Amino acid sequence: MWMRFVLAFLGALAGVALAAYGATSVLVGFGEQRYVDRAYVVGFVPGSGCGDAHDLYLRIEDGEVLDCVPEGGLGSGRVHLTGFTDDQEDQVQDLVEQLGDDGLSAEDQDEVQRLVDSIAAEVPPAERPYGDQAVSGTTRIWAGAAMAVGGMLGAVSILFLAAPRQRPPR
Repeated sequence: MWMRFVLAFLGALAGVALAAYGATSVLVGFGEQRYVDRAYVVGFVPGSGCGDAHDLYLRIEDGEVLDCVPEGGLGSGRVHLTGFTDDQEDQVQDLVEQLGDDGLSAEDQDEVQRLVDSIAAEVPPAERPYGDQAVSGTTRIWAGAAMAVGGMLGAVSILFLAAPRQRPPR
């Protein structure tokens, strides 16, 4: 009886741990997918503020590349996008400098975004954000959800099976 309780407790504990890890994986997966979805979207901002989570910010007034790095970090003032070659980054930089002399109009912004999109379409999957990881983004969300559900079902079923049963009187 005592051994049955210990085994059930350890099984349930393992199920709860698996469910907790799965839930954490779901949250991490959502964060990764959000970053991947915005990796090649150019942020056009007025002034010098940085808004959402973009890899590239351009000031609307003059096309200047904004260094949106954490406090104490060093920015380059150059275009840098994950997976782009130096030549591709220079191509984007040249277009921004050409169009940004008199400010970036809506048409200019669309042209810059179209160029970034066309280059991004050619970036190999392994060079994209999280492209070197076997599980990330949506895949991590699904795997985490499966772990969470499986862990909880496992914990509940082990506890149910280990619960003492009353035997009918003879």
